[in-house]
Amino acid sequence: MKNILLFIFTLFTLYSYSQKKCGNVNYEYTLPAESIIIKESTLFFNDSISKFVYDKIDNKQNSESKVESDGTSISLSFSSTDAQGSNVYRNFNSEKIVIRKSKTEKLFESYIYEDTWIKIDWKIQEDTMKIGNFNCKKAIGTFRGRTYIAWFTEEIPLPYGPWKLYGLPGLILQAEDTEKMFKATFKSVNYPIECENSDLEKPSAVETKTLKEYVEFRDNYNDYVFKKMQSRLPRHLANSMQQGPKPTFGRKYRDEKIFEWEE
Repeated sequence: MKNILLFIFTLFTLYSYSQKKCGNVNYEYTLPAESIIIKESTLFFNDSISKFVYDKIDNKQNSESKVESDGTSISLSFSSTDAQGSNVYRNFNSEKIVIRKSKTEKLFESYIYEDTWIKIDWKIQEDTMKIGNFNCKKAIGTFRGRTYIAWFTEEIPLPYGPWKLYGLPGLILQAEDTEKMFKATFKSVNYPIECENSDLEKPSAVETKTLKEYVEFRDNYNDYVFKKMQSRLPRHLANSMQQGPKPTFGRKYRDEKIFEWEE
């Protein structure tokens, strides 16, 4: 009987320990863009998986599709939200990273692509800062054309972070790039908590792209939008449509400015 009780206690202890590996961090997430775009986001994690989520359909700050005109031209903006939202999913056991982009209303279906697992060469600094109730250290690293300053806490010794930032000996609670276009501002953390399996599920989507197909799509996004709009109009109206001048700033306002095959 003692052996049975000891076995049950051991199982309970192991179960409780595994539950304590789960948590989430809430951030205010600023994306590089011509005009400021701020999104509410959450990083979910357990002992081997992290999943950064934003643009969920229940998000309070989601914008609606808009059509604006100055009398000579029409400006369109579309809401990009759905039930799963946009995700950055990492499985540290298999070293797989899957990116999901949410549906763009009336234009594009949701899609996923598998990214390259790139190690960020972080340089840990001597600077320290208190964020919330956590003691944090500073680190500087470069990823795909941007240099990031991250603040991480070894009080939660897991290598996770917002967006695609990861690989430090503690959870990244705050980060921004040196151009001050990208920023993840700490709001709150819940750790340890019981795991919700749905929060850490691998994302799925209607379409699948390769990484290079994703980059080509983003580089020529305005062209894809124009063609999609043309295809939905009567032929005589579609033929009369004229596309505005293409942006000349390249990837200046993109979170990823250069990719490894371009270096």
